[in-house]
Amino acid sequence: MGEEENKLNDEQIDMIVKDMIKTKILTFGKGSGLYHKIQRVATKLGFLDIKPYDLGYILVLTNEDYLNVSDKIWELIIDGTLAPGYNQDNPWFPWLHLTKKGKKYREKLIEED
Repeated sequence: MGEEENKLNDEQIDMIVKDMIKTKILTFGKGSGLYHKIQRVATKLGFLDIKPYDLGYILVLTNEDYLNVSDKIWELIIDGTLAPGYNQDNPWFPWLHLTKKGKKYREKLIEED
């Protein structure tokens, strides 16, 4: 990660976050958990070319792309789609859950597919 050129455009970033919501990839954990989950979804959607056996080991996603996806997730927290906490054992960041509004949004995303 560093000063590399962005690999993801705004539409791709939106699609990554929507896929994370549809598939309930909302428990990011600590450390590089979010980074690797974004990289996995971007690869699944065909935006990055990473071999399956390399997904957990190599770092292809640029720092700027990582921050852009993080910003999009933060927008969903601000608008009430996502909220901190996953369960009583993980009640705060970095774990997230869908709010009632978020669950309706997820249903809409699934219907659109």
